[in-house]
Amino acid sequence: MNTLRIQVVSPNKKTLAHVAQLLQAQHGTSVAEQALDDTGNFDRQNPPDVLIVDGTGAGDRPLEVLERLGQRHPHMSFILLCDRNSPDFLLRAMRAGVREVLPATVSQEELDAALERIRFKMGFSKAHKGKVMAFVSCKGGSGATLLATNLAYALAQDGSKVALFDLNLQFGDAMLFLSDQKPPVSLSDVARDIGRLDAAFLASSMLSIDGNLSALASPDDPANATEVKPEHIDALLQLAREHYDFVVLDVGRGLDARAVKALDHADVIYPVLQTTMPYVRDGKRLLEAFTALGYTGAKVQLVLNRHQKGGEIALGDLERALGSKIARIVPNHYEATAASVNQGIPIVKLARNSPVSKALKEWSQSMTRKPEQADEGWLARMFRRPQKA
Repeated sequence: MNTLRIQVVSPNKKTLAHVAQLLQAQHGTSVAEQALDDTGNFDRQNPPDVLIVDGTGAGDRPLEVLERLGQRHPHMSFILLCDRNSPDFLLRAMRAGVREVLPATVSQEELDAALERIRFKMGFSKAHKGKVMAFVSCKGGSGATLLATNLAYALAQDGSKVALFDLNLQFGDAMLFLSDQKPPVSLSDVARDIGRLDAAFLASSMLSIDGNLSALASPDDPANATEVKPEHIDALLQLAREHYDFVVLDVGRGLDARAVKALDHADVIYPVLQTTMPYVRDGKRLLEAFTALGYTGAKVQLVLNRHQKGGEIALGDLERALGSKIARIVPNHYEATAASVNQGIPIVKLARNSPVSKALKEWSQSMTRKPEQADEGWLARMFRRPQKA
């Protein structure tokens, strides 16, 4: 899943053999002995992530060919092998969309370094490790889906690359909180074709909410939920963590093997409850189950939703009954949340001045704020002057 699909094209058997030997550890590599003008006959279902083209002795022709290919395949990266390295040629190569120009007799170190730069740019780098957050309802109607979807939206608005997975496999409706668009496929479709799973396949399976937020829908038919196995959840979350800054999971209420697999991956679990006795009772049971599963300490952070000051159950009494502190409080604002749900528009977009929107924005900013900003006092932040350009 972390391996790039690479195709090598050259009219020279010796060059093909040399590059193929350098790439022997790369699964999914193919080589083709063909003329430069024949380059581009790819499998439409699985085009390569990286195309390595031997342009030795071909002048500027490779740049013309690769520029056309780049227009047809904007997500493909090109490596050109040739012995021309003048500043003028390299500038024209960059304008043609060629990411790397390497010597015709490329070394292992040069090729590995170029591929690692491409991996990093495409999000394949193992150095990237996003944060996984799971929202769980202590009881039906807690508002966990609204919080999960809107926090994901707020994080994306703050500039983070965010993936939202609806893991409420039988009755998930997270997409309705964000958009009126029909998802291209669902989680069960991805599970059915799990052998194709890579970054490109995952991205094409998700509904794009905006430039930074993509969402994978739950199965549209509850009967299809059985096609999703724990190992599918495992593979999806391993891949998503490597490609997104935040992965937000709407897990629902059940604690079956698939939910537990998702919770195992979570850096933070947010059980969502309200201040009524049924929530207190079910919340306590859920916390006990989490303890039995080994989810303790900072991994479990209680979220109190639809909170109203002066209610019958005081915050201190709630915490004592649960045996745990409340980590986040989201105030009640029924009119704005109802309008958001009914219109399928995130509340932080529909009602920016709602106390719910403000709480979610503060939540998001606390997660995306740089460490030095988080450590500063309010007085330092107030008087900090903007950097000059």
